[in-house]
Amino acid sequence: MSKDSIVPPAILAVMLGLSMVSCGQENAADGDMDGSGLDEGQGGETDSLQPLDAASVFRLKPEVDLAALQKSETVDVNLGQSPEVFIQAIWKQFSGEMPATELVQRYETKFGSMALPRRIDLAVALAKEAGLTPVWHYSDPWRDQVDLEAFTGKAVARDIGAVFMFFFTSPDPPNGGPGWANNHVPGMFEPNPAYHLDDPSGHIRKNGLYHPENVGFWYRELKDASHAGLDFALLNVYGPDLESAQMEPLRHALQRLAEEPGAGVPRIGLFDDTWTWGQPWFGPFWEQKPDCLEVESTARLLFRAKWKPFFEAIPREHWYLVGERPMIYFYNSNTLQNRENFYRVLPVMKALFKQEFGMEPWVAVDTAFNYSAAMREVSDSQFRWYTLDLPPKYAKETRNNLTLSHSMVRWDPVSRANSNKERRVRPDEMLVKDDAILKQVLNETRDSDILVLATWNDLGEGTGINRCFDYYWDGEWKQPTHFMNLIRRSQAGELLE
Repeated sequence: MSKDSIVPPAILAVMLGLSMVSCGQENAADGDMDGSGLDEGQGGETDSLQPLDAASVFRLKPEVDLAALQKSETVDVNLGQSPEVFIQAIWKQFSGEMPATELVQRYETKFGSMALPRRIDLAVALAKEAGLTPVWHYSDPWRDQVDLEAFTGKAVARDIGAVFMFFFTSPDPPNGGPGWANNHVPGMFEPNPAYHLDDPSGHIRKNGLYHPENVGFWYRELKDASHAGLDFALLNVYGPDLESAQMEPLRHALQRLAEEPGAGVPRIGLFDDTWTWGQPWFGPFWEQKPDCLEVESTARLLFRAKWKPFFEAIPREHWYLVGERPMIYFYNSNTLQNRENFYRVLPVMKALFKQEFGMEPWVAVDTAFNYSAAMREVSDSQFRWYTLDLPPKYAKETRNNLTLSHSMVRWDPVSRANSNKERRVRPDEMLVKDDAILKQVLNETRDSDILVLATWNDLGEGTGINRCFDYYWDGEWKQPTHFMNLIRRSQAGELLE
């Protein structure tokens, strides 16, 4: 980022992990809207990236050999494909002994209920019964991670995009490591071939890791997004993250994808996350609290801090355009002072953008800024971030003959909200882990011009739909591409059941 007072990205990530509430439900009220006993190849990370052809899918590793499984202080939550074998594998790791049939049956009947919806909930409950506090581990249950080809079967006019996070610190906390999230990606704990890229530019920092300083991170995520049928990605920008350590790898990944025949490259838009303003951890510049009563100065501050450096960093040929206008989502984090006056600030920001780039941006604002009819006149659309409390599970608005729909289709922030430590979910936390909402939203927004999903890959809040190796419900593992495949099918014209 072209700012003089920005802290290193590692410090940014720590602060974001400790204090970020920007993408959570909190905002909903503000707006309307060895000795392991594993078969060969069972544990740890995969060591190859296999191409995907029309007939192949991800293949599970062999079932765990319970007879060989030994007692361990580190317990693998991802052993055991069926609920019965999962319970047996957990208990065998606790004690070195097989559990009683009564214990298996008792927990098997509860698994998948509101009391024990996730594998970690059952594991924690079993640990309590055993009087243990183990270290939890999450192995990849799939034989190989698969190279995915771009989707080319779009048969509906609707464009689909997703909010794309890049605050990751893998393999270290706070925005990485096992306890922070309930679903896990290759490269989250150690380098993985899926996120390794031999880049001629020499950008090999963090190679193989799920980390934005790794060219392979951007390459794999954007290539997977293309496979999913996404037309665009809205990069969730806090501000201090707009520096060359992250933007250069992104640019190299975009160039690499553009040069690969048939790779497909989703276009890029900006998700302006205002959380960073006024925070004490990023230097004096970000300690400022923009005041919307000071229209001209605040407009220039907001424009120069994010809009200008972001669109300078992304080559124009990769911008996502609504009509002929680059797309910006402007999010409320309760940091702008007198935000009810933002309707006066936004036109100035748009004018500055046009002066700089020769075109006016298309801006959708958080419903929390809609205090008056004047905001409707100066913005281009609106969105509501948290939609799980809405009856249709999505927000929708038509303005100027364009319909924007927005939806959060999954939700699991339990560990992130518990200082990155695993615990059992409470029934009142209303987790959403399966695919029911995504199916509904995809079916019911077919007539929308644009659908934005929140999010592509926020692992900490559990809202992502990207490649994860431990999607599990209804007593079975789901393909790492499960949610991506639903989008592909919908964009090909299928009504999902």
